[in-house]
Amino acid sequence: MALGWLISSVVAAVLGTVFVIIIATMNKKVVRNKLGNTDFKKSDIYFQWTRWDYVIIIAAAYTFLCITGLFVFLLRGDNIDSPWIQFFIHQTFVFSLITFTWFVTRIAYVFKGIKERWSDEFE
Repeated sequence: MALGWLISSVVAAVLGTVFVIIIATMNKKVVRNKLGNTDFKKSDIYFQWTRWDYVIIIAAAYTFLCITGLFVFLLRGDNIDSPWIQFFIHQTFVFSLITFTWFVTRIAYVFKGIKERWSDEFE
């Protein structure tokens, strides 16, 4: 009965892991201070277009495709018992949450970097 949820969980785990690995490999380019915190004055990675931005765009496009798939199957008259509806509901929820979180995190890093790097201009 919950075949769509199960398949969706596997797909979300695989795609999420691939996305996290792609983003996490950028950490080798981040310069850290003695305490292990990011040194934004020496790290330029947050001020450039990176893989992280591509992953956010791909995740957002995938979310849009899942919403479209959900809409199509709902228009066909399927209900929550359909594995396709279960799959698309779960994927839409998971990837919209992931995309939003990554986007907000990316913006927060950029703003924090601007504040630390050019703090004299804000005083």
